[in-house]
Amino acid sequence: MTKIFEVIRKPLLTEKGQLLREANIQVFEVAVWASKHQIKEAAELLLQAKVKSIRTVKMPSKSKRLGRWMGTTGSKKKAYIELVEATEAAQ
Repeated sequence: MTKIFEVIRKPLLTEKGQLLREANIQVFEVAVWASKHQIKEAAELLLQAKVKSIRTVKMPSKSKRLGRWMGTTGSKKKAYIELVEATEAAQ
């Protein structure tokens, strides 16, 4: 099994993410190669909660310019992890 922090890189702290936290959905940047099954296992170990569903989004790389030099940012993958409510988990 892969390590938790190889799969889940970091939480994404944005305004949209804060609104989703109220609906019990966490947003994380994950490894591009990670599958939903690997993300679910890592999230359950990290958050100590049952995962209800996972949605993933691949973010393509973008062109960036710094003076006369052109470059690109890396491509990313985000995971929207919906957790089971505490009342649902007790049943």
